[in-house]
Amino acid sequence: MKVVTIAPIYVKHLLEGAALKGYNPEEILRVQGLPPQILTNPKLRIPTIKFAELCHTITLLLRDEACGLLAKPQKPGTFKLLIRASLSSDNIRDSFKIWRDSLNLLDGSVSAYTGFNEDGGYLAFNCEKHEGIKSHYYIETLLITAHRSQCWLANEFLPIERVDLSYPEPAFSEEHRFLFYGAPVKFNQKRNAIHFSRKTLEIGCHRDKSDLKELFKNAHTRLLTQPKKSKSASIGVRLWMENLFREGHNKPQIEQAAEYAGLTQQTLRRRLKKEGYSFQSLKDDTRRDMAIFFINKKEQSIEAIAFRLGFSEASTFIRAFKKWTGLTPLAYRKLS
Repeated sequence: MKVVTIAPIYVKHLLEGAALKGYNPEEILRVQGLPPQILTNPKLRIPTIKFAELCHTITLLLRDEACGLLAKPQKPGTFKLLIRASLSSDNIRDSFKIWRDSLNLLDGSVSAYTGFNEDGGYLAFNCEKHEGIKSHYYIETLLITAHRSQCWLANEFLPIERVDLSYPEPAFSEEHRFLFYGAPVKFNQKRNAIHFSRKTLEIGCHRDKSDLKELFKNAHTRLLTQPKKSKSASIGVRLWMENLFREGHNKPQIEQAAEYAGLTQQTLRRRLKKEGYSFQSLKDDTRRDMAIFFINKKEQSIEAIAFRLGFSEASTFIRAFKKWTGLTPLAYRKLS
């Protein structure tokens, strides 16, 4: 799901550390080819790939893999060290132990710990934030990075059982659906942890040194845009819709989605509702992100994009896009 977009709140949180060190967030965004308006327009989303590139830029600018968000910088090379060390793991459980021990040996602001029982286990993190940092962005980044790194090591998708976060639920918690592949996210918990089943922890690690070059070439993008597979009904339907829009089938229907998922319409609706979606709201989110994807590519007219996404008239699409992002499609295209 490379077309999934990132909410402005994450851009603001990512830039907090750079701002504390005296850098101008608006200037960073301009140099990166991103609209500074994202700092003031809560609807103005950006593509995941653009966000990954911004993460890479901030890391290089500050020479800090924690992007200035922690009390002590995370030295460049920390991620490579963790990955290289994990290559010796027999399975995901062993890899978690290596991540735990390696991070605890480093003189940084991150501590890690694990817990295992007969049903499964977890990898958890604590962070000492830089003075003035209010967000919990870096904790979530650690959990996401740990999960996607394990997927890379196993060379397959690893289903998350649940995610625990120790802080109160934020106003933008719906964004966590795609951050954690539709897994349940619980707030106000004892720890910041990502949980896996025993079966998942026993999956072997199948990478070797020959695979490192490709991963390290652009790790931020590789990890953020990994193919998303999940037991989640919303993510499965979302992937199906994206493919339909790409192929020119512009009117996905609940009947087709249920057939694709191998479910009755009633069961599909019930599962989507449990995950916080209706079929229509999921279609709207997918249309929004596909619209941003097509507009950024600048290969099609606004009218062609409107038709491709199932709108009968360009004017209807323009109104919908403005509702989604606060801008018209043409104004959005001029930003990049």
